[in-house]
Amino acid sequence: MAKQRKRTNKHVPAKGRLRDIADQLWSLAVRSDWDHRCAVCGNGNVEAHHLVPRQFTATRHVIKNGIALCPNCHKFDPIVSPHLNAAGWIAWLGNHYPYLREWYFLNQQPVFEGTTNALYYCDIIWELREYFDEGEWERTAGIRFAAWLEEQNSA
Repeated sequence: MAKQRKRTNKHVPAKGRLRDIADQLWSLAVRSDWDHRCAVCGNGNVEAHHLVPRQFTATRHVIKNGIALCPNCHKFDPIVSPHLNAAGWIAWLGNHYPYLREWYFLNQQPVFEGTTNALYYCDIIWELREYFDEGEWERTAGIRFAAWLEEQNSA
């Protein structure tokens, strides 16, 4: 049986669920930013790839930290896959998107000063809402939680 996460309050999901919602919204926003096309080959059916690994909280949900890649280019292409050939990936990125390569090198190991409590994730989710129409954002965040966020941020 799955472990139940403790809710922050009746309107706010548990912190782990909030992180999952933020990750989902970030991924959707990145893929949309790239017009749902692979940055390498142009194919559809894309995944969002973090330039700076997502373990770094400071850049985990920054849209500029993402690029859309099809599954083949993301994980299997021996020439450009960031997971198989880091040097080849950085070279490709520099040739095709030099501004992203520069951003990557400026943010390789960002320092996060703060705490990843429920309020932190609520703020991230609220910031990501601008990339979606209301219906899509409510479906991903949850109708009650989205309404609660709206109420909190309109005051």
